[in-house]
Amino acid sequence: MGLFNIFGKSTEQKVIEKLNDNNLDTMARLLNEAKIVGYMSYSQDQKIAECNKLKEQFDLKKGPANESLNRFKWAKDICEEYNFSKGAKFMQNYIDIYNIYLNDYC
Repeated sequence: MGLFNIFGKSTEQKVIEKLNDNNLDTMARLLNEAKIVGYMSYSQDQKIAECNKLKEQFDLKKGPANESLNRFKWAKDICEEYNFSKGAKFMQNYIDIYNIYLNDYC
């Protein structure tokens, strides 16, 4: 971490800053959490479990779910813009979750 302080912001910090600048705070928070626990890919069962939570807790309708999908796609694009592949792969989890949700829960 010391080297980043000497030479400026890490790629991850730049991505999180850009996400926050674009009102993608949820995506920035998720990347901060992933930094701690690891940038894992979710299994299909985990994605279904996330969909079930979305349905039970928020009962998202098609419009808001589609908006969330687009925001995760935008966040992935930002990760790719900065060549932050771990972040892009992590955002893909949520793109998959919202695609499943829109297809199976709406």
